[in-house]
Amino acid sequence: MCYATKAPSLTHSGLDSLFGTLQDVEASSTTPLRTSSHLEQMVLANALHVGPGEQMANLPQAGHRSIERPPLLCIYSLQIVPIPLHSTMGITPRLLRLAVELIVSCRGRAAGLAYAYGLAETLRCVVRVRPAPYHGGVFIGRDCHTIAESSDAVCRTLLGLVPEKDHAAYRRLWVLWRKLVRTMNRAAEVEVGEAKDFRSTAHLFVRHLKHNFPWVSISPKLHILLRHAPDFLDRFGSIGLYGEQEIEAWHGYYNQNSAKYAAGTEVDACANLLRAMAIAREASDSNLVTALRRPAEVGARRARKNGDGRLRVNKGGVGECQAARQKAIQEGRQWAQSIFRAGDRTFATFLTRLASGED
Repeated sequence: MCYATKAPSLTHSGLDSLFGTLQDVEASSTTPLRTSSHLEQMVLANALHVGPGEQMANLPQAGHRSIERPPLLCIYSLQIVPIPLHSTMGITPRLLRLAVELIVSCRGRAAGLAYAYGLAETLRCVVRVRPAPYHGGVFIGRDCHTIAESSDAVCRTLLGLVPEKDHAAYRRLWVLWRKLVRTMNRAAEVEVGEAKDFRSTAHLFVRHLKHNFPWVSISPKLHILLRHAPDFLDRFGSIGLYGEQEIEAWHGYYNQNSAKYAAGTEVDACANLLRAMAIAREASDSNLVTALRRPAEVGARRARKNGDGRLRVNKGGVGECQAARQKAIQEGRQWAQSIFRAGDRTFATFLTRLASGED
C-alpha cells in the first residue's frame, strides 16, 4: 500500500502534508509506495522495542509507519498488482449501495429499505444475478461484470424517485465504470491509447463520484483505481493478465492444510506443506504451473441482436422450482437489508459531520 493516510486528521497532520490522504481526489501527484527497506525498518523497530511502543515512539512521525503483520516476501513496490477482481467486487456493490443512499437522502429511511428490496428483485429478475451465500452473501466476480453491462436496468429503478440531476450523475458513473471494468479485467495487453484513456476515465470516475455524492468516502480500492492502477497499466501493459484467482485458490488450499504442517514461522509452514506435496507427487506441473487467462478469439461472433438464440432471454431452459425461487428471493432480501443498513449508516454519519461543522 502507499503512504497516503485514510482521511485528514490533526493527529497525523504531518503525514497528511507529506503524503496526502485517500480523500485527495483533486491532487495530480502520485502518492509514494511503501518500499522493502522501510518494511524491514519497521519490522526491526517492532522487534527491538523494550516496553510497549518505546522503540516506535522514538521515531519521527514520518517514519512511524508500523506494520503489524508483515508479508512473507518483500516485493518491489512497483510490481504490486492492483488486484482487478477485488476492485470489481468492491466498487460494483458500492455503486449499488449508492442508489440506496440516494433514496435515503431524498425520501427517507423507510423508502430506502423498500427501494433496496425492489433493487434486489430487479437484479434477480432482469439482470439475472443473485448474491452467493458461500461468498459472504455478495455478488461474485462474473455477476459484477453482468451488473456493469446491464446497469441501465439499475438506473431505471431510480427514475421518478430522485431529482433528474442526481439520476444523470448516477447514470454517468455506471457509464464510466463499464469502460474501466472492460480494460481492467481483460486478459490481454492494451494499446497505449487505451491505457491513456483508462487513466483519464479513472480520474473522471472518482472525481465525479466525490463531487456529486459528497457523503461517499474514498476507499482504498477507489484510491488504487485512481492513483496506482493507471501507473501499473502503463508499466506492464495489462492489469487483467495479473489476476489473482489462482493465487487465491492456492491460498485457500494452504489455509485448509497449514495446521498439519505447523512450524515456527509461516514461511517454514509453507515450506513444509510444499515439501509434503512434492513427496506425495501432488505438486505436478498441472497443479503448480499458472495458466494465463486467454481473451476471446479475434473476430469471434458475439450475441448483440435481440433475436440471437444465444441470449439468455431467448433460451428455453429448465423452469425454476418454487423452493429455489423462494430461496433466491430470501437471499436477495438479506442482501438488500445489508446494503440498506450500510447505506443508512453512511448517510447518517455524513449528516452528523455536517451538523458538527466538519469538512
